[in-house]
Amino acid sequence: MTPTDYKKLFEELYFAPTEDAVDTVIQAHPDFFKDENWFPLGGDENMFGIVRNQQSNPIAALVEKVTNSIDAVLVRKCFEAGIEPKSSEAPKSMEEAIKKFFPEYKQWDLQTFRRKQAEEIQIVADGPTRNTSVIIYDNGEGQRPEDFENTFLSLLRGNKINIHFVQGKYNMGGSGALVFCGKKRYQLIGSKRFDCNSNFGFTLARQHKITEAAETKRFSYFEYLKIDGRIPSFEMSYT
Repeated sequence: MTPTDYKKLFEELYFAPTEDAVDTVIQAHPDFFKDENWFPLGGDENMFGIVRNQQSNPIAALVEKVTNSIDAVLVRKCFEAGIEPKSSEAPKSMEEAIKKFFPEYKQWDLQTFRRKQAEEIQIVADGPTRNTSVIIYDNGEGQRPEDFENTFLSLLRGNKINIHFVQGKYNMGGSGALVFCGKKRYQLIGSKRFDCNSNFGFTLARQHKITEAAETKRFSYFEYLKIDGRIPSFEMSYT
């Protein structure tokens, strides 16, 4: 598999407007999506209940996604200011972080200022009515492909517990939306570290369905894609 193959695969998944369209992509690439390329979310098949019980409605799950994006933007600003987010020099609260990293924050009533800040976090709806896909984009810190399994794809790790100015602490909020992602719970994750010293990585998460014919297990779980033992990635430059 080459980076060009991975780039093409990501684009096919990204531009698939519906769950059925994602199914078509999967069926067209059996070598990419073979059974041995799927791994349990959080590293444990028994995490199913933790994911399912996070959010009671899709609005709360969407808000949690945006909350994570806000955290990511603030962490990036902290790094860009030359401050380690877990250090004693970092802001002690979100309010302090906003004042420090966005000194013009009181100008929200100015249309040009609002428009500029709105570019940092975006929510885009795609696909047909009542079968809509939601894209959540942020210009935050981003993650390297090799770090996905300790960040986006982990649960209960507490990676941000010592960063006092963020809201998310335990690497759980992002997965709470999975139960509202159609019948098969597809969720495409793509990211690149803000320092541009790594490739753009991506993975597809879904709910593993148990079939009576092929499985002896009696429970379902969430899983994510790796190809040849790695999170697929390719070079992507900012324009």
